[in-house]
Amino acid sequence: LVFRDLVAFVAQLQHTLLDIHTLLDYVKILHPLLTSPPSKPVHANPTWMGCFMRNTKICEGLYFVGVPVWLVCNEEFIPLTMNIIQPVQL
Repeated sequence: LVFRDLVAFVAQLQHTLLDIHTLLDYVKILHPLLTSPPSKPVHANPTWMGCFMRNTKICEGLYFVGVPVWLVCNEEFIPLTMNIIQPVQL
């Protein structure tokens, strides 16, 4: 029982530390880019997991600041200015 408690504690500690690390990355890297967006897309950070989006404006904003994004929508709703590497049929 004591070992299980220790494992649970370590898992919660890791979870908290990852949350803090994520928040610090957001404040240091993403927030400045979101407040004054660059004119060209920033290279995506390969260590970030990214996100799935349905909103094209938010998707485009996150793409420009270097967040890996996946747009989930019908093909007719995708703007012509959006860079699509590989469409996927669902």
